[in-house]
Amino acid sequence: MMKARRKTVKSKKKSVSSENSKVKNATPLTYDSIKFRSKLEVYCYKELKKYNINANYEPITYTVLDSFIFENKKVQGIKYTPDFVGEDFIIECKGWMNDAFPLRWKLFKHFLVRNDFKHRLYLPRNQKDIDEMIKNILSFKDA
Repeated sequence: MMKARRKTVKSKKKSVSSENSKVKNATPLTYDSIKFRSKLEVYCYKELKKYNINANYEPITYTVLDSFIFENKKVQGIKYTPDFVGEDFIIECKGWMNDAFPLRWKLFKHFLVRNDFKHRLYLPRNQKDIDEMIKNILSFKDA
């Protein structure tokens, strides 16, 4: 008697939990000789420039949590580099948020409070959000 063989079909779908890349669906671009990580960042840069709002792209990396020793092993600290930093504001363009981002964002906000930063914080998710953010920044600039 011949045994029937089953054909095993593997699913090509990746599980959501295995996808923890830094940036998902982002298209790196170079504009004005600056290497941006996404189209949203380029759009934000163009709008800031269009309205003469001074902000630098990734000018500083903050150490949100220092490295430390636990059970004789070094635990790496946590650093955060916002997309744009102006005189009194910080912008993080985030179209897609991976699973690690909410915790990093919360730690960064805690860092700002703990260090008495008075910067306004913006988290635009799309071009409409950036347009609204620009209006808000200009309202503070005009005041």
